[in-house]
Amino acid sequence: MKKAWRVCVAVAVVATLAIPTSFAQRMFGGGPRDFGSADMAKIFGANQAFSATAEISIADAQHNAPMAMEASYAFLKGNLRTDIDMANVKGSKMPPQAVAQMKQMGMDRAVNIYRSDKKVMYLMYPGLKSYAVITPSPPSTDKPEPKESKVDVTAIGKETVDGHPCVRNKVTFTADDGSQHAMTTWNATDLNNFPIKTEMQEGGSTITTHFSDIKLSAPDASLFDPPSDFTKYNNIQEMMMGNMQRMMPPRGGNQ
Repeated sequence: MKKAWRVCVAVAVVATLAIPTSFAQRMFGGGPRDFGSADMAKIFGANQAFSATAEISIADAQHNAPMAMEASYAFLKGNLRTDIDMANVKGSKMPPQAVAQMKQMGMDRAVNIYRSDKKVMYLMYPGLKSYAVITPSPPSTDKPEPKESKVDVTAIGKETVDGHPCVRNKVTFTADDGSQHAMTTWNATDLNNFPIKTEMQEGGSTITTHFSDIKLSAPDASLFDPPSDFTKYNNIQEMMMGNMQRMMPPRGGNQ
């Protein structure tokens, strides 16, 4: 029925939009104003160009099965690209029919591009050849522009991760209002101190990111721009509506 079809599309769209953004925000912290890009750059330190695969998991305080996924990362001078296959998300509460619908609609693959130099994010769906431009929230007129977080790094031990000798560090970010958030990083000394593993607490959940297949070379700059033949939308809602209308059954079909 047309009504049921619309509901399934809506569930798939919301799930596809929410999960990539939440993973990126939880991984790097920061507020919506700059998408956390300043803190992100500090986490990677001298590694301003790399590509890698990441296993990301979010475990809640209730000890439910952790939500886990794999993402491909490309990082270049503060700009970040993540490629995610939504069909491979494990332990989520997403209805199985929504996952199947996303794949059928070409929405199972999602790409997030954070352009710190332009202060925008692109949310792309290669299967739809579409992308939305997302801008951070404008600064409040009654509050000063926040300063970059102060970062303190304290070595708390040494461990070996995947055969790489690592220094385990506690990294504390202190905002100009005094608020703090912290994470633990395992920095591989044989990979230019790349944070091969990170772990942080947020809202009662533990977010762990484990990198592999790390290449400390510059990815192609073209990866950080939407393809020229993709349809551009000015916001997420516009992209949702445009593609939902395109995929709706023609009039006169099943009701």
